[in-house]
Amino acid sequence: MKILICLVLINEVDSLFWEPLDSLILKGLEFSYAEKYKEAEFYFELAIRNYPESPIGYLYKAGLLDLYMLDFETDVYEGTFYKLCDEAIMRSQRIRDRYGSDSAILALSYFTEGSAHAYKAIRKGRNKEYLSALNGGLKSVELLRKCIDIDSTIYDAYLPLGVFEFAMVKIPKAFRWVVPGDYSKDEALRKIELSIQKSKYIGILAKNAYVWVLSYDNQLDSALKVAQELVELYPGSRTFRWTLSYVQRRSGNWKNALKNHEVILYLTLRDQPWNSYNIALSLYYLSISSYITGDKRRALFYAEACKNEMSEVREDRPEKNKILRVVTNLSSKLEKYEGKELYVDPAGVEQYVP
Repeated sequence: MKILICLVLINEVDSLFWEPLDSLILKGLEFSYAEKYKEAEFYFELAIRNYPESPIGYLYKAGLLDLYMLDFETDVYEGTFYKLCDEAIMRSQRIRDRYGSDSAILALSYFTEGSAHAYKAIRKGRNKEYLSALNGGLKSVELLRKCIDIDSTIYDAYLPLGVFEFAMVKIPKAFRWVVPGDYSKDEALRKIELSIQKSKYIGILAKNAYVWVLSYDNQLDSALKVAQELVELYPGSRTFRWTLSYVQRRSGNWKNALKNHEVILYLTLRDQPWNSYNIALSLYYLSISSYITGDKRRALFYAEACKNEMSEVREDRPEKNKILRVVTNLSSKLEKYEGKELYVDPAGVEQYVP
């Protein structure tokens, strides 16, 4: 049966570029983590073209688009993202209908379908479509639990389950009735740790999620260690540096946060020079970090630069007004430093990134 399924899945493989499906997905994911989007898309597209009946290429191309939209603060690919998720769901169900007697195929189909629902739920949540996000999240959990009930060694399924269970532990008691059940923080963390250690595809994503979970649980020393590991692995990733900056700021490590934000600004100016909002956001945190570490002239310089850059942002952004209010107040407080010499030397930042 498994030989037959393999023949079906590679029926239209482009022999010139033939490569095992897992190899294509892993290469695509590696480029995704490094934020090399065109290279990542090439491998996911190749996975879809060569293995059109498999849901996995559609699933992880959707994940790539979600990462891109987060990184560039845009929703330009949202329609394509949902379409790819729906393709992954449809193809998971089709495989289950055709080969449901094979337990390995059955478990994997539940994994890919459940993961697609999880992707959709997370994006709905970010868009404040909370009812849709909750419904999608519950559907995802149901499918992923079926997956590990059949095959407990599909460790990629443990990450969304662990994150969901941790969220249920932290949810206010007044809302527990919405999602009944008993949840354990230790069990939730164990699932995420298993995904980090043993998952086939998403160990790096699990690490990044683990940082946020540890931070929300006030385990800041552990969160900082994991976040630093991610930046060491992918020094050119803005995503992982923003994760690190959150932990640094949360733990009061402002000197290192300042250094990290210098690199984030460099990477943003290098790769997103047209993205005024992301540039302004970087300048905002440089201003705050400079002020807290005692460099008032530098804080004023970055605050004024942030105001100027934010004035170029025409569309509504959730933090825009707050940022402008803070840097305006900061500039007013530091106006006595206006006109004093300040040299901001960009040299040396390049040493942090490839």
